[in-house]
Amino acid sequence: MKQILINFSLVVSVICAVCFISLTISGCAGTSPNIKNTDIGNQPDIMADLIAYIDTEMKTKKITGLSISVADSEGLLWSEGFGKANKKNDDAFTDITISNIGSVSKLITATAIMRLVENNLIDLDKSVSTYIPEFNPQGENLLNKPITVRMLLNHESGLESDAFQDFFLGYETPEDYLYTYRRALDAVNQSGKVRNPYEIFSYCNLGYSLLGIIIERVQGRNFQAAVKELVFDPIGMDDSTFILDEVPADRMAMGYLAGKPEKVPYIRDMPAGSLNSSARDMGAFLQSMLASYHSDSGLLQAETIKEMFSISNDQVKNDLDFKVGLTWWIVDLKKLPGEYIVGHGGDLPPFHAMALIIPERDLSIFIMVNSVNGVGSFSLTDIISETVRSFVKIRGQAPVLKALDKSPVVDIPESIKNDLPGYYASSAGLSQIKLSGNKLKMFTFNKWFDVYYHADNTLTLGYKLFGIIPLKLSLFDEVSVSLENINGDQAINLRIQGILIAPAVRIEPVEIDPVWLARSGKYGNTQSEVMPVYSDFKIELDKKSGFLCIILKSGGEWSKFPLKTIDSEKAQIMGIGRGLGGILQVNINDTGETLSFQNFELKKEK
Repeated sequence: MKQILINFSLVVSVICAVCFISLTISGCAGTSPNIKNTDIGNQPDIMADLIAYIDTEMKTKKITGLSISVADSEGLLWSEGFGKANKKNDDAFTDITISNIGSVSKLITATAIMRLVENNLIDLDKSVSTYIPEFNPQGENLLNKPITVRMLLNHESGLESDAFQDFFLGYETPEDYLYTYRRALDAVNQSGKVRNPYEIFSYCNLGYSLLGIIIERVQGRNFQAAVKELVFDPIGMDDSTFILDEVPADRMAMGYLAGKPEKVPYIRDMPAGSLNSSARDMGAFLQSMLASYHSDSGLLQAETIKEMFSISNDQVKNDLDFKVGLTWWIVDLKKLPGEYIVGHGGDLPPFHAMALIIPERDLSIFIMVNSVNGVGSFSLTDIISETVRSFVKIRGQAPVLKALDKSPVVDIPESIKNDLPGYYASSAGLSQIKLSGNKLKMFTFNKWFDVYYHADNTLTLGYKLFGIIPLKLSLFDEVSVSLENINGDQAINLRIQGILIAPAVRIEPVEIDPVWLARSGKYGNTQSEVMPVYSDFKIELDKKSGFLCIILKSGGEWSKFPLKTIDSEKAQIMGIGRGLGGILQVNINDTGETLSFQNFELKKEK
């Protein structure tokens, strides 16, 4: 279950990466290229080198099956599959193999919204309640501004990031499988808002289910039917569907988690992560986006796609250097320095995908896999970067700049040794930095890591098996921590490949309401679930740190989240960002006292 929980959460992808340290690496075989363009066919050496690189990456990162497509504004340049879609059946992974693409689904949902905007049926700056009158999240009356459609698109709404009760719906077809996203309305109303809009980027799957409901109501059809009409049919994406039951069994890829087969689960937030598609279809989608950008001849108007590709959060100080448009992330990849890149990753482990566009080069790449060892979809950027460089050469464009060198490890300044140790509220739970001798160590993801300080004022982590044997893993080159302040507080900010993923602010123990101390103990979820994310809940005083914590168990591991007690009936998870800031609310009913947390109802066990 812990591995499945990684979906939609790049932070927890690091847990996945750490957990694979005991695994060995095996390989996959590639196939011959499927060339769509004669100019590319005239560059056999470049293509042969690219295919060899992909094959090596598959072996190194234990990728079972992979498909990739490359397109410009005029059409598909290349698409190909490698490895196996189903090992038991010996099915090859091809460019028409269908697989789940996780949160890349959000690009389709956003495109449907923007088509309705172009048709003057949706106004991005109208409140969500304009289109969903029942939208009434707890605490909304305390907001300094209404939550708008735009805020759902760029994850700046201030809503609770996730509501994990009934998030996963199992592997059997739910009765309401065409409409599972409708459940999110009750979930978001219950879990409520946790901060003001535009306080900080906080990735929110619930918001995309709300967008799905808006699409349904405005278009007058269920979400899948509406998106088919608005996006799939005009582009010719015949292999694409949000409805898992519509995928032919012999076309669907099997996933592999630690070598074991894993099917795609049904999830509540369909518009956020349930799209099943092929590399060829996604190549057609990206081609249409480029055609819109360059010639106004794609699915969207040029003005629309350029707005989606433009920074929407530049006034949000707490977002630091993280940039997001409307759904599309705007990223600076160290492996492709100087390039203006927009993209989105998708992670529903073991299925991972990434879509990337370099508008000024009129080039797009889509890639999806059914297994990978590393940090989820971010582990696919090496293949993407090499593909970009190869096609830049083939097309005779100015070469891409050399990948940036890693900042060297230097001695830790005395000021860092003095100022950095302490406790931090992170999306992974309560983290700690301490000074051990003359070195720093960090506790996060339930493990102690060695800390290395770099000349660019960032930290990287290392790990020793049994505390003795250093592990040399490429994932440690992907993950770093930067030391910018947030709201004037010292923060350690998790980055993957230099991209800000999760901030963690320093916290100090606060006075604890004694009524909440009396609530310490183990709690059970009063509502049944088909596929629970959390198996156990506890409230407990962490005597070492002095924080009262809610402790959540998933996949056999506990994570502690420190609480600030607001009054005798309300406590708040400390910190800022995804999964933080949420409220625990006491409720009294005929059966006694319960606690509301996200959309869970918890009752203390005797």
